[in-house]
Amino acid sequence: MITQSPAEQRARSARLVRDWYRTLYREHRFDEAVRFLHADHIEHDPLAGPAAGGPAGRFRSLAGQFPGLRAHIDHLVADGDRVMLFATWTGRTPSDEEFRLHTAELHRVQDGLIAEHWNVVDRDVLAAHGLPGLDGDGVQPAAPGLRGPHTATEEANARLVLGAYREVFSEHRLDLADSYYHQDYRHHNVRTTAVPDGLEAFKAFFADNIAAFPDLVTTVDHIVAADDRVMVFVTWTGTLTGAWSGGGPSGVPLVMRTCDQFRIERGKVAEHWEVVDYLALRRAGLPTP
Repeated sequence: MITQSPAEQRARSARLVRDWYRTLYREHRFDEAVRFLHADHIEHDPLAGPAAGGPAGRFRSLAGQFPGLRAHIDHLVADGDRVMLFATWTGRTPSDEEFRLHTAELHRVQDGLIAEHWNVVDRDVLAAHGLPGLDGDGVQPAAPGLRGPHTATEEANARLVLGAYREVFSEHRLDLADSYYHQDYRHHNVRTTAVPDGLEAFKAFFADNIAAFPDLVTTVDHIVAADDRVMVFVTWTGTLTGAWSGGGPSGVPLVMRTCDQFRIERGKVAEHWEVVDYLALRRAGLPTP
């Protein structure tokens, strides 16, 4: 029996997923999809299920609608048999305008093949282009908790992130944010600059969120950790009973999914990137960026 060190397993998983994106989503060699997928592959993306022909079929359909469609991996964290990443998809619309979509993807690797897939898609972009099949809230089965061996630092980083979601976001303890975030922490959102850098701006922004959604709760559905990075899939739930960003109150429930990546430095969050399914905000009655 051949055993792999944690570092070797992470490197192999990362290479497999990068090769999948290069072959399918950049070179459009769809006939080679079978060599990447496990025989028992499970697809959790409702937009890429059997009716769509699986992940290759869904992308082939999108590429037909948006000529030149390609995927670029922006960030990737490999953690044992799990690989979580941010991807930017670019192409042209039928009227020759730029098409740009941001997603977060999570792949589980088994026996050297991709065995399971979850994602967070900014469906607001797809809805703006009239794509069908966007019903529902996009929530997919969760698999919470770290898997496999981790260093003490990685475990501490994961506890830090989970604690922030529990205390700061779900329990609304913004007074504890200083325990989790550096004062000069940096925030990156591909669609908006509404959340500026710095802890004080962060607290002001989320104070408005909590006023709008006084029952706001976060649930971490997936988490991976490697070196100084932690990435999570999160489901945000609440009811818009206040006013925020020029919208509400609507009384409409919110079910919003995000993927967040954190860079941890000296025991606190120093930097944060995110992909958000903004369609959920629009359906709750709020404007999107």
